[in-house]
Amino acid sequence: MIDPSDYRELHLRSAFSFLRGASSPESLADRAGECGLAEAALCDRDGFYGSVRFHQRAKENGFRAIVGTELTMEDGSVVPLLVKSREGYQAVSRLLTRAQLRAAKGTARIRWSELEEIAEAAAFLTGDAEGPLERGWRADGRRGMEEALVKMKTHLPERHLHVELQRHAIRGEEALVRAKVDLAAAHRLPLLATNGVCYAHAENRQVQDVFTCLREHTTLDAAGRLLAVNGERHVKTGAEMAALFYDHPGAILRTRRL
Repeated sequence: MIDPSDYRELHLRSAFSFLRGASSPESLADRAGECGLAEAALCDRDGFYGSVRFHQRAKENGFRAIVGTELTMEDGSVVPLLVKSREGYQAVSRLLTRAQLRAAKGTARIRWSELEEIAEAAAFLTGDAEGPLERGWRADGRRGMEEALVKMKTHLPERHLHVELQRHAIRGEEALVRAKVDLAAAHRLPLLATNGVCYAHAENRQVQDVFTCLREHTTLDAAGRLLAVNGERHVKTGAEMAALFYDHPGAILRTRRL
């Protein structure tokens, strides 16, 4: 039986995520507080831009903020991480700074080999739609996903890797979930449930759509499949997430343990 209070949301993006999140850090923290979450992690893209504001508002809302980020890799895939300590934060910050100094604004990329420098600094997630596993799945099904995970394991210790599961009521996603579950079992890696949050409330999805159009240089009329099919990427309660992952209780419990 799943205890909804075990759930922690470990993958949120704010409006500081280069047009991939639609809510301010404060709005996300307010909603996390309303949902009764004991902890939540802000993982803005390629930096810790909203973490201070998120941390301050989290204290006001009575929960613990966890510092994270999403790293854009040299092949375009995105790897989320949660820093373990002050030293871990410093190590990841140095890596991000170096990547930004050697690239034009907004185009910083991390080399896969550079992950080895921060391998002990953080816990790593396999990500969602832009993550290595799902990119591999779209390219070559289970074989592509397997190759992507092997690549991650080449540069990161298994004990710090977590296979991320998400459910957003999207056609075909159950095949992806089953493939991830099988892959995690084959490699003896833990499953981790997240909602890949992009906004505080479901109605904020409209703002997200506008941001997507800005990022992709298109209009709402022409965007088509570039837009999300629904508004499921909002902050959810532990009970909502427990219901979504009723068949994978360990993926809920793992959020608390991590």
